[in-house]
Amino acid sequence: MTANLYAKPTMTSNALPFRNTRDLLSHTNLLDNEDHVFDMINTTQSVAEHPIIVSWVNAHAVMLAKNNPAFSETLSRSDLIFRDGIGVSILLRMLGIDPRGNMNGTDMIPHIVRAYQGRSIALFGTAEPYLSQATEAFGRQGARVVATMDGFQNPQAYVERLEGLDVDLVVLGMGMPKQEGVAALLAERIAKPCVILNGGAILDFMAGRFPRAPRVWRQLKLEWLFRMILEPKRLWRRYLLGGVSFVAHAAQIAISARMER
Repeated sequence: MTANLYAKPTMTSNALPFRNTRDLLSHTNLLDNEDHVFDMINTTQSVAEHPIIVSWVNAHAVMLAKNNPAFSETLSRSDLIFRDGIGVSILLRMLGIDPRGNMNGTDMIPHIVRAYQGRSIALFGTAEPYLSQATEAFGRQGARVVATMDGFQNPQAYVERLEGLDVDLVVLGMGMPKQEGVAALLAERIAKPCVILNGGAILDFMAGRFPRAPRVWRQLKLEWLFRMILEPKRLWRRYLLGGVSFVAHAAQIAISARMER
């Protein structure tokens, strides 16, 4: 099911952030378990005549989309969007919506890749030597990687890299908002139906560049803190300043929704 949101406000400069967030959440599939993710991908691809884009929305995505209509629209146009992280769960609960299960992309994508064992896969993102290490890691899981490219090229370069190749799965590990733009471009230019995954830092995780948080940290919903401890210089703004801004934004949306009701 997708998030069931109430009527959207008439768009003004003040209402724009609320509209972007509500649009994004209204396209987010709220599921109970990971098996439903596979079912939705398989069902959507089976009838698709073009590549399908699979994305995940977390608190960082919400804040990027908040005042960026172009990014919000691009992400919302994904064929499938799943909830990722405690931040969006809290926001949905504040809106009176059951967030259901957490379909964490970092956990899900390796399972999806394994389901494509023996089929052709492209990996675009991160930098060397991590890209090669991620390729080797996926290869040990049975992936047949036919194309790779680092995540710092012009979007058109990824289209050209896939010319003449018959790929079944494309994993993008460039981070937001670049990967969503690249995914949209690939979906327009690739003729053969395939699945494009917006994977964030998945290639870095697969390469062992960043370790996953221990299970107990993840069970306590503290993986964000573990990551910030490992990379304080890069992530403190996102998780501390961004976290405060996200909570304030969520509270404003919840108050607005209650007033409308």
